[in-house]
Amino acid sequence: MKAPGTVTAGMVFVATIALTLSGCGSSTKSTGTAASTAPTPSSTSAASAGTPVVVTEKEFSISLSTTTFNAGTYTFTVKNEGSFPHNLTVNGPGVNAAATQNLSGGQTGTLTVTFQRGSYELFCSVPGHKDRGMDLTVQVN
Repeated sequence: MKAPGTVTAGMVFVATIALTLSGCGSSTKSTGTAASTAPTPSSTSAASAGTPVVVTEKEFSISLSTTTFNAGTYTFTVKNEGSFPHNLTVNGPGVNAAATQNLSGGQTGTLTVTFQRGSYELFCSVPGHKDRGMDLTVQVN
């Protein structure tokens, strides 16, 4: 007969399994985007809302689904249709180097920014890409 308070190997094993299994119930949701190496990544979430704008990037151009902007919030969905990594970086009144993550070929990312009236520069900040033509200026009314 065992003395009261004695712990057996079987009891330790059961406790270990119970603790291990208790951590298996949680899950996280992946966004499917690449790791960030952009200068100042945006901290927008999927719940962010703004007027949608589709951006297509490839070697070495940026095209937008619209070129008319009024003051307000916009969510840019950036599609890299090129072979090299690209990002979308935005500078202008109230926006200082907001950027998507660097996106590999075939990847998509989002960036939500709030525009004020004025001029904004949209460009790829991967070294050398802006100088090769990945640079646009838009006027916000």
